[in-house]
Parts: sequence; C-alpha cells; structure tokens
Amino acid sequence: MSDYRLPELSPAEKRMPAARFITGSPLCPPSPLLQQILDAGPMEVKDAIPAENWLDLLQIHGYRDTVYGYTMMPDGSGFYIEYSVSPVTWQGKWRRWYGTWYNRYSKSMVPGEGNLRYKIWNPLDHWDHKFVNGENDRDGVWSVETLDLGAGGDPSKGIPAVSHSIDLREYGLSEERYQELLAADCRAEACWEEFEGPGHHLVLRFSRPCPLGGRESINCEWIGYYAKDGRILRDEETPVDETYLKNVLTHNTIERAHLYQVLPDLYEAYKDLPMDAD
Repeated sequence: MSDYRLPELSPAEKRMPAARFITGSPLCPPSPLLQQILDAGPMEVKDAIPAENWLDLLQIHGYRDTVYGYTMMPDGSGFYIEYSVSPVTWQGKWRRWYGTWYNRYSKSMVPGEGNLRYKIWNPLDHWDHKFVNGENDRDGVWSVETLDLGAGGDPSKGIPAVSHSIDLREYGLSEERYQELLAADCRAEACWEEFEGPGHHLVLRFSRPCPLGGRESINCEWIGYYAKDGRILRDEETPVDETYLKNVLTHNTIERAHLYQVLPDLYEAYKDLPMDAD
C-alpha cells in the first residue's frame, strides 16, 4: 500500500504554514480489507436502502446485512453505504471546529487557487469550499471537487455544487424518535446537494457509540435524489454509474481516514488563532 502522488501546491500555498499539513501528511489508499470489498464489485440491491425509506438507517442497535458497499438501484439511481469507526481518542469538537475553519479563507489565499484548508482533507480531489453567505451554512455551502481519485489530474475541473442542510424532523423523523436517538448518544445529520448542470444527491450521516470504543459512523448517499418541502424527490437526469459509485466510496474512505490522522494536530495549531490566519 503506497501513498498517493498529490497535485503540486502553488508558490503562494507553499509559503503558508498550513501547507505542512499536506506536504507532511501522506494520503493513503483504503486499508487492504476495505479495498478487497471495493474490488469485489457492487453489493446486493436487496441490502441497499431505498430513498423513500432513508430513515431506516437510524438504528440505535444492530447492523444491516451490508454496511459498506455500493450499487445501482432499479430506478437508475445510485446508492452507497459507508461504515467506519473513529479512534477512541477522537473528539467531536475537532470536527465541528474544522467545519467552520475550512469554509473560510485565510488572508493570503489567492483567488482562483482554491482553498488550502479544504485541500488538507483530501488533496487528491479537493479544490474549494466556502459558506455561500460567508458566515455560516444557513444559505448553503459551495464546493468544487473531483471524485476520480486524481485520475483527471486537476481538482479545479470539478463540478461546482451547493449543499443544503436538512432538519430530519421535517422529513419524517418524529420528535419521539429524535429524543430516543439523543438519549442513546446517537447523532444524525442530512443534506441535499445540487450541482451546476444536472444532478442532485441526498446524504444521511449517522453516528453512535461503538461497543469496542470510539464512535461508529454509518453514512449513506442516494445519487439522483434530493429533499424539498418535506418530500424526497427523484432527479432522473443525475449522472451515475458503478464506476462513479466506487470512486465516491473510495474517496470518502480515504478522506475520513486522513482526517483522523491530521485533524488533532491541525486543531491544536489553529484553534486559538484568528480565523483568517495562514
């Protein structure tokens, strides 16, 4: 298992102190076990969650027959499910801080060169990320990335997208069930994404305490669906195939493991600095 060869940073980026979290932190492929699952091909369709039943993911106990895999669905949409476990030492405050930090630009970032803070997470595919309104995610989060694991060689050529947060209680999650999840220390968050050109994605992320320590995350995405006015809607124009699904799941697997590696030191270095510090 060898590290990925990463895109070259610009001269301005190389001068920023944060660049060391890219140049000094190798980006590694999935573990051999996960790569074996990916290479085995699509999961069984019967083990996928139909978009209309998306809240079935929110289980306090137990596991689905398949918790890591991808497949095309009978209606032409795509689905994947991703399972992971955080280190026992992982702190949620790190990720919450990073969610704000990488959606802001530092003072020396050059327009047109992307967002170095976002590139730290996955320099192979990430290019740019920011709050639409410049302050928070209330009006959506804009991003540019590729999902081809560097095959295109230029993350700036990714298709721009805007992600919108979802209140699950407006989409079928009862208040009673919501409180049950909170009492069990389970967390769920969702969003839908719209792309320039055709395309919508629906995302549901779920985490809970892992019996062996740390937290386990079970995240799903429905390629070709989105949420609006309390309804889950189909977008048949959304491009998707098995290669795309495998690439997305691989991309997410890589960046999750990399964030576990790099974020503790990144947080300590920047948590007390001004938000625009390089």
